[in-house]
Amino acid sequence: MKKLLIFDAYGTLLSTGKGSLEATKKILALQEKEIDPTIFYKDWKKYHRKHLDEANASKFILEKEIFAKDLEALYEQYQINRPHEKDVEIMLESLIGRVVFPEVAEAIRELCKKYRVVIGSTTDTEPLLVNLKNNGLEVDAVYTSEMIQKYKPAQMFYQYILQEEACRDEDAVFIGDSLIDDVEGPQSVGITAVLVDRDSKYSKTSGVCPDYVVKCIDDIIRLNL
Repeated sequence: MKKLLIFDAYGTLLSTGKGSLEATKKILALQEKEIDPTIFYKDWKKYHRKHLDEANASKFILEKEIFAKDLEALYEQYQINRPHEKDVEIMLESLIGRVVFPEVAEAIRELCKKYRVVIGSTTDTEPLLVNLKNNGLEVDAVYTSEMIQKYKPAQMFYQYILQEEACRDEDAVFIGDSLIDDVEGPQSVGITAVLVDRDSKYSKTSGVCPDYVVKCIDDIIRLNL
């Protein structure tokens, strides 16, 4: 039987909803030119992934600094002449106020009776702790990129948690909604991976094969881990 469950936070336990897109719309409302917020946000996510990978490869920087780098690059791409340092605060403020999915609180309470339950999230520490507190969600421990000084899917991210928890890789399960960060990354260090596929988007043709696929956190209670 497995001993340790490691949960991703955003998109897995906490709904991101349309908060980031709405923040993007607010930022673009400040601009003089008309820009499609959906396309702008897609570009933002591409820059964010690029800058996370760069931080893993060289010097670690906080995610709030990465958000600023993202917006700086976007303003250059879209030829926007505004101080990105000020405008990025709109996006950073949107990270607070995330709400857990309806089934999460009770499911986590049940899982905590059987396993040690922790969170491993690509995020700065403070926003996550605020969101957990606001939702009354309690787990045994919280690990963030700020604490680990690495972002998923760097192997060190998962290895750090295993080391801190004194847990063997074969005794751990990682649960999340990202094929790369929450399935491929954990599996690369020997951790069983569960994909939370709320919208039934997973396809085996992706080339990434989760050990389990579930629709919601409730389903994990019924898995034979």
